[in-house]
Amino acid sequence: MGRYCPIFGGSYITSFYKIIPLGAVFTFIWELLINFNFFTMQKLLVSAAAFIISFTLFADSIPVNQWLAVKGPDMELPAFSSTENLEGNTFSSRKLFELSPVDISDHYPFENKVFMQGDDFEKIWTVFHANDSGFLSLDKADEAGNSTTYLAAYISADRWMKAELELYSRQMLEVYLNGKSLGTKDNSQKSDADPEKWTRGVELEQGKHLLLIRSFHTSEEESPWQVKGSIKPPEYAEAGDVTFELHPEQGKNINHLLDGIKAGSTTLSPDGKLYAVNFSRILPDDDDTESWTEIRRVSDRKTVHSFRHASISSFSWVPEGNVISYRTTRDGKATIWMHDFDSGEIKSVLEDIEDLGSWSWSADGSFIIFSIREEAPDNEGGMKRVMGMRDRLPGYRNRHFLYKYEIDTGVKERLTHGFLTTSLHDISPCGKKILFSQSRPDYLERPYSKHDIFLMELNTRKTDTLFKDKRRGVSGQFSPDGRQILFTGGPSAFGGLGENIPGGMIANNYDTQAYIYDMERGSIDPFTREFDPSISQAVWSKYNNHIYLVAGDEDFVHLFSYNTSSGSFNKIDTGGDVIHWIRLADSEPVAVFSGSGMSSPPKVSLLDLGNGRYRELENPDSRNFRHVAFGNSMEWDFKNSEGVRIPGRVYLPPGFDESKKYPLIVYYYGGTNPVSRSFGGRYPFNMYAASGYVVYVLQPSGATGFGQEFSAMHVNNWGITVAGEIIRGTKLFLDDHPFIDPERVGCMGASYGGFMTMLLQTHTDMFATAISHAGISSISSYWGEGYWGYGYSAEASAGSFPWNNRELYVDQSPLFSADNITTPLLLLHGDSDTNVPPGESIQLYVALKLLGRPVELVKIEGEDHHILTYSKRIAWSNTKMAWFDKWLKGQSQWWEHLYPEKNL
Repeated sequence: MGRYCPIFGGSYITSFYKIIPLGAVFTFIWELLINFNFFTMQKLLVSAAAFIISFTLFADSIPVNQWLAVKGPDMELPAFSSTENLEGNTFSSRKLFELSPVDISDHYPFENKVFMQGDDFEKIWTVFHANDSGFLSLDKADEAGNSTTYLAAYISADRWMKAELELYSRQMLEVYLNGKSLGTKDNSQKSDADPEKWTRGVELEQGKHLLLIRSFHTSEEESPWQVKGSIKPPEYAEAGDVTFELHPEQGKNINHLLDGIKAGSTTLSPDGKLYAVNFSRILPDDDDTESWTEIRRVSDRKTVHSFRHASISSFSWVPEGNVISYRTTRDGKATIWMHDFDSGEIKSVLEDIEDLGSWSWSADGSFIIFSIREEAPDNEGGMKRVMGMRDRLPGYRNRHFLYKYEIDTGVKERLTHGFLTTSLHDISPCGKKILFSQSRPDYLERPYSKHDIFLMELNTRKTDTLFKDKRRGVSGQFSPDGRQILFTGGPSAFGGLGENIPGGMIANNYDTQAYIYDMERGSIDPFTREFDPSISQAVWSKYNNHIYLVAGDEDFVHLFSYNTSSGSFNKIDTGGDVIHWIRLADSEPVAVFSGSGMSSPPKVSLLDLGNGRYRELENPDSRNFRHVAFGNSMEWDFKNSEGVRIPGRVYLPPGFDESKKYPLIVYYYGGTNPVSRSFGGRYPFNMYAASGYVVYVLQPSGATGFGQEFSAMHVNNWGITVAGEIIRGTKLFLDDHPFIDPERVGCMGASYGGFMTMLLQTHTDMFATAISHAGISSISSYWGEGYWGYGYSAEASAGSFPWNNRELYVDQSPLFSADNITTPLLLLHGDSDTNVPPGESIQLYVALKLLGRPVELVKIEGEDHHILTYSKRIAWSNTKMAWFDKWLKGQSQWWEHLYPEKNL
């Protein structure tokens, strides 16, 4: 492709660089013909090369030839505008211009879109063309007053660049780019003066950028009302890298993902007629988040009550009536309130409780069980003896104990005491018993803890031990009739009753199973043992006695129902790829759930459990994505060297052209969880595809949701099998897809996937570049130093330790093979990461720097394992894209802008 150059008039060649004037070409040919010999030929070729380079390296301004325009509201001077104020000033037209009459921060124009409307008027956006000189002429203000016209055009950038926006006008202008003000031209000029030039430097990321201008013309002005606009790209820009368009359709970007209102957790009232929905939105200016809850009717989604701007949290429905409970906090003390939406009455339940934890309602609403935190004594003298690995965790020494509070009598009772935290699981339907547990460390046998589960008679405090000294923790809830308990836990819970693996394999206990415990018989039914999906949520319905399971089904997350009478499973269609959670009404066959898809943002829907129909309740994110176009996606699987199917999926750029060559990003996790088809997350694949990359996401062996034999492959493997699968899969994918440029293939992973990125580079040089976020370079240092290292290794490295398995801890650690790494590698890490300590990236960085290999280390200040702060999340995302652009597109300018060389 050619670069921009000035055109001095006449026609020009369009087949080569699309920039060289024909006159210059004819001159060159004539010189060649009349002076032909070897030396003149050599001289002319050198001159021609210099001539072409001089044109290709100079970037000319690109004019806005078409605008969207709409007449704004008339603006009149206020009363007494000619009267001087206390400072001796009258109210001028310039002051009037400063009053922006319309909020345009979230307005995206297109042809025929309504800008303003009233009972007797409608203003719509219309396309207008600039004249031969590049000026757009506008209608002047009439005698009635002053006029405003809004102009809009979309700057479409095919790469990151620093460009210069140029505007010419005699009138006052206010200029916005992507809803943010670039500044104003706040002076008017006389009619005989040339239009003044107004410029601003702009940074354009790949994608579409809305240029919106408010032009102001006073009734006193006689000069023509004109505006001219252009963009001057940098000299490194190529032809077609920046253009102007008139429609807002664009690819997904980071602001689409993070900005706007999001719908969160939602719960139904017991009768299913009301729902409480949590909303949130980021406040970009201060990296803060606004959160609030609204109560709405299911029938028409109308708001019954909004708790916005109220310092309220911990909402839960009272089982009787349309009453919700919540918490307020003042001076460190909490009060629980009840709000009746039928009567409007608000009354306190418990007042001024210090260190209040969570609470749960009895089935009849007559009492609550709540917890109180007891703070451990402070260390004296700045010294602390560490009492085991868990004692490293902040707050570990604090304890939580259970209390009961009767609503009618106001009687408060303490239920538990001791040196171990007691955790409530559930209250029996009859209200006479509670299910709770204790856990304690035991470092002599994996997984290094023991668990006891108890059943307490509330009236007598008689406590029976259901299970004692269990190595695997479980979570439980009563059946609707109170005779059984639904437990969820790993396959090895209850002595391995849930295991379904061949002999010689060790179960992956992140592959969650479900069990039914019969209290009368003492029997346990591991009813999901033959069920391949991995359970993330289980709810026993009071309405139909079915158990509803949210479960990872390969890289989908589906909703299933389990018929406790027939023992059969049924997958429920919810219209999406991923179910995030489900909440059931107590007395009606309805539920609310949150779901998303590969190309559809999360939304909250209502599900009729009787007929399986669903309808949308809340989808505020749809506004953010109303102009976003997604590329197509496709499935692509292969078989590993053992003949096991390794599934994958592919995201294609919008406007994908199979005849072109594209760079490829290969993404994986490689740990216990599959990379689900959820819409957003920290690695939004549609966003990478919108930047011109094909994205291949594969699911290596060891992930849950594919059956226990598949997930058990993770144990004591630490990436050796997975590395081979990623390399094999990438090679086969390149062979099968000629639209990928094999010289422009990058890879990326985070956490365990970051470890895989490091490990891969010690085994292959097939990748042009690689990115590791929070990766593990030395398995032994992660095992000992990370808060969760030894605990995770209890599953991933079952029975293996640095002293008995050197092959795993040393030979499979990327640090000890750093000399094999030649691929340009970007290491990213939150400097406050307690899961994978930052030293894991630092020590590999040191090794590669000493080896003279291409490596960069970027630490994200104040961030833990996940990058959550809004501004840092954007900077972190831009860093990844700038790195890929540098190595996979040959565009280093963004990276150099973010991280310029310094003489340090």
